[in-house]
Amino acid sequence: MCRALLEYKRFQLLSMAVIVLNGAVLGTMTFPAANEAMGPVLLWIDHTCLAFFTFEVVIGLIAFGGRPWRYFAHGWNVFDFVIVVASFLPGLRENVTILRLLRLARVLRIVKSLPDLRVILVAMGKAIPKSAGVFALAGVVMYLWAMIGWIAFSDGNPEHFATVGTVLLVLLQMLTFDDLGSTIRDAMAINAWTLPYFVLFVLFAAFLLMNVLIGVVLASMEEAQRLDDEDGQVSADTALILERIAALQSAVDEMAAQRAAAQEYTPFREPRRGPAEAPARTGNGADPP
Repeated sequence: MCRALLEYKRFQLLSMAVIVLNGAVLGTMTFPAANEAMGPVLLWIDHTCLAFFTFEVVIGLIAFGGRPWRYFAHGWNVFDFVIVVASFLPGLRENVTILRLLRLARVLRIVKSLPDLRVILVAMGKAIPKSAGVFALAGVVMYLWAMIGWIAFSDGNPEHFATVGTVLLVLLQMLTFDDLGSTIRDAMAINAWTLPYFVLFVLFAAFLLMNVLIGVVLASMEEAQRLDDEDGQVSADTALILERIAALQSAVDEMAAQRAAAQEYTPFREPRRGPAEAPARTGNGADPP
């Protein structure tokens, strides 16, 4: 029953609504006027949301029957358990800052309820290690380009090329297209050769490297979507197997009940007579009436 409740669509929608409500209450608590006007009500709603999350964790543990430790095989379940239990631990619940962080962490549970957000989060986790090479290449290129800029333009344009750190900051600005035109015009007013310097960097770093990074992210998105589809298929297969096992168990129980009923039922049979109890025959050989 607990497993069926957790998988029930309306219960999942209710859980998502409680998460959104909890987030809205946390945002409302940041306004002093709202705290003064309805502070006790907001606190009561927050405690009610915590009670619902606690109930959800408890039935999640019960859903695994005699093996509740299997509940912790999923990372999101561990996250839910830690957030809920930490809210009741003495020393943590009295700390206002930690308590607010714990309340804020509950809002992250909405990622668990929305499959699309979960896929994006998994893709981000997979893209970060794969992007390490791109980040390393971008760092090396920016450092070399900064050194070239410092060597070529530091004497005439100390505002943008005073040190390698200053040039790196300008190149980072180029990479994000932050006030790109003004920076190039100001540098060109001092030395016109800064135009090809910046343009070459923007073409290589901002376009080529960023496109490579986008390609890595897209590949991670496809991999995360494939893993999510496989997990969904495995879950569907597992649910089908469990359903068939339940039907088989029901059939076995029914057969056992029928067998027990058959053993209890004894049809009427005429008792067998021994030789001494056999009826005597008449003189003419006929059986007595």
